Amino acid sequence: MEASLSISHTQTIEWDGKALSGWVDLDGTPTKVSADRETIHTHAPGFSDALNREIERHRDEIFEKLLPFFKQQKRDF
Repeated sequence: MEASLSISHTQTIEWDGKALSGWVDLDGTPTKVSADRETIHTHAPGFSDALNREIERHRDEIFEKLLPFFKQQKRDF
């Protein structure tokens, strides 16, 4: 059975200059996930060379684009 993964809209998505972090609901369980700049550049289409200010400004969109990556990461554990 395929695990369900969605963004937890009760928490904010944060960029601290090094990593984008937020919460997803993995099969109904809140799980904190994060992605560093290299991961964003590799796994968020349209943001392959994003600068700090671009990641900060578009953090919600980037986080959503990273959902398949987060889902794969959780499946690998």
